[in-house]
Amino acid sequence: MSRRTTWMMGLGALVFLGALLLIRWHGGRGASAVARPGAAVSQELVPRVMEPASRREGFLGVIVASGSVDVAARLEGTLERVNAQVGDTVRQGAVLAQLDTRALQRELAVAQASLQAGEAEQHIASIALTEMQERLQRRSDPQQRALGALSEEELATARFQEQTAVARLRAVEAMVAERKARVAQIAQKISDASVLAPFDGQVANRYLDTGAMVAPGRAVFHLIRSGAQQVRFAIPEDQAASLSVGTRLSVEVPSLGQVLEGRVENLAPEVDAASRMLLAIASVPREGHAPVPSGVVVRVFVQKDAASQAVTP
Repeated sequence: MSRRTTWMMGLGALVFLGALLLIRWHGGRGASAVARPGAAVSQELVPRVMEPASRREGFLGVIVASGSVDVAARLEGTLERVNAQVGDTVRQGAVLAQLDTRALQRELAVAQASLQAGEAEQHIASIALTEMQERLQRRSDPQQRALGALSEEELATARFQEQTAVARLRAVEAMVAERKARVAQIAQKISDASVLAPFDGQVANRYLDTGAMVAPGRAVFHLIRSGAQQVRFAIPEDQAASLSVGTRLSVEVPSLGQVLEGRVENLAPEVDAASRMLLAIASVPREGHAPVPSGVVVRVFVQKDAASQAVTP
């Protein structure tokens, strides 16, 4: 074999080996290019469904009483007696505190005495009017006038006396009515000196102590209504459709480890422009669980069956 032939055979082997390597390289790259779109498609066909954060964490809310009020004094005076303390349960009409009424009692006694004097004067004026009316009737008798027993002047005098007695009685009656009104006014002040509970409830706070000076309208107690409690919470506007009046709720009280049942009672008619939240109020019955203090922060969850019913067209 010649030297030229050997060189040609070696060159052909190198060309064959290079072609084989090139075919392998292109085949691997094409397979990779085919596999990658397939993987991307499979990921797109099975997306991850993220549950809304509010659905997992609930809506933030707070326990409130169904009614609360600052009970204030109606008069100015000194707080003589305090009958209720923080935490006490009271009934409607109970006297929570009493102002000093000694000055009013003396004023009432004077007014009552003046009224009694006026009523006595009214009685005398009534008797005088009756007498004048009888005298006028006698002097107006046609028989006596026919006999000339009375002159026209005497008859006119009798009529004047009768009219004067009528006017006197009316004046006394007006005076008596005024004195009665005065007595009633003072009696009302004495009644207003008692600070009364406007409804059945529990004393949440007491602002003043015995001996304090009280001005009209100044709060003495803060009273919360007994009975069902409420939860006030806010809903993002994009989830407002998940709630409606009557929707059942689960109310978790983390600080007490309790889970309460609730029901939506009211929904605000508009979304707050600043927070983009919708205010909701739900009732929470007191039965079946320990009392929850007002102001406790809670988490509100829409019950699953209630949520499915709320979004169903």
